[in-house]
Amino acid sequence: MAPNKRGKAKGSSAVSTDSSSSASTDYPSCIRFIPPSSVAITIHAKPGSKIATITDFNDEALGVQIDAPAKDGEANAALLDYISSVIGVKRRQVSIVSGSKSRDKVVVVEEQR
Repeated sequence: MAPNKRGKAKGSSAVSTDSSSSASTDYPSCIRFIPPSSVAITIHAKPGSKIATITDFNDEALGVQIDAPAKDGEANAALLDYISSVIGVKRRQVSIVSGSKSRDKVVVVEEQR
């Protein structure tokens, strides 16, 4: 049996690995770009706090304490108000796309229209 040939597939995969490492980012993976002009942020919400504040920032999620109870969507509304004020965008540009009934949420910030 003939030995395996070394083809271009191995060489091209090494090149693609090098290009992905040069495109590394300086921010955690909980923040993702959504083409053409939106950003998704994974948030771990902690409702019922005395003040709204950011408590943690790592690869898994952005930890946010919310000063509203977790009932009737009050904490979700307070979270969106707080995130929009921290980022400096209008409230209508921020929305929850996943996890409206959970503490782990994905919030999308869209560009100004």
